[in-house]
Amino acid sequence: MYLEEMINAEYSRLNENDILIWQYIQLNKRECCEIAIEDLAQKCCISRTTISRFTQKLGFTGFREFKVHLKMEWEQEQVKTDVLLENVCDNYMKCIQMIKETDLEEVCSHIYHAKRLFAYGTGETQHAVTQMIKRMFMNVKRFFVTLYGKTELMMTIEDLSEEDMVIMISLSGENELAVQAAKKLKARGVYTLSITRLSDNTLARLCSKNLYIPTDVLMTKAGVTFETISPYFNVAELLCIRYLVYMKKQEEKKKNIVQSVENSGRDA
Repeated sequence: MYLEEMINAEYSRLNENDILIWQYIQLNKRECCEIAIEDLAQKCCISRTTISRFTQKLGFTGFREFKVHLKMEWEQEQVKTDVLLENVCDNYMKCIQMIKETDLEEVCSHIYHAKRLFAYGTGETQHAVTQMIKRMFMNVKRFFVTLYGKTELMMTIEDLSEEDMVIMISLSGENELAVQAAKKLKARGVYTLSITRLSDNTLARLCSKNLYIPTDVLMTKAGVTFETISPYFNVAELLCIRYLVYMKKQEEKKKNIVQSVENSGRDA
C-alpha cells in the first residue's frame, strides 16, 4: 500500500502535527529517505516522540521502518518515471519515423491544388492543432479555415466540392459528429485527411487518407489516466515541412517548363 493510501485510511486519527510531518515528507521525499529522526523533528519544530507516534498511526513499528517503506516507494517511482519518459520519447521517434516513411505526395498535391482548405478538430486540443496548421501553412501561402462547432462544420460542408480539402483531427476517430461529417464529405467527393491515434477507427476508414499517431496512455499513482497529445502537434509541423519540400519541387518544375518553352522559342 502506498503511503498516500495509508494517510487517507487513517486521516481521521491524524492531528495537525501529523499533517505537518506528512506535508514536509511529501515535499522532500528524497531527503527524508535518509534523514535522521532528530533532523526531521528539528525541521518540523516538533518532538521525536510526535514523529514516532505519527508513523505508528500508519501501522509502522517506528520511524526506521517508515523510512524503509518510504525509500522503497521513492525508488519505485523513479523507475516508473524513467520507463515512462523512455516510452514517451520512443513514441515521439516512432511518430517522426512514420511521417518520414509515409507517402504524402497525394496529400501535398491536394493541399497545393485545392481551391479551399479547411481544418476541423473534435475537441479543444484538436482545435489547437488545427490552429497550428493554419498558422504554419500561412508561411507557404496556403490558407486554412478552421471550423469550430457543429453548426459551422455542417453549414460549411453543404458548400464544399471536389475542388476543396478538409483535414479532420480526432484522438479516437470515433467522434459522432466527425464521423457524420466525414460521411457527408465522402458523398460530396471532397478529399479528406484524418489524423487519429494508431488504431482501427471509423473516421480513418471514411477519409481519403489517414495519418496514424502513436500515443501513450499514462496513469498517475491516483489511478487517473491521460493520453499524450504532443505527437499531434509534431505531425502538423512535419506535414507542413513535407508540403514545403513538395511545393519547392513544383515551383522548380514550373520554372523548368517555362525555361524549356523559352529555349524552344529561341531555337525556332
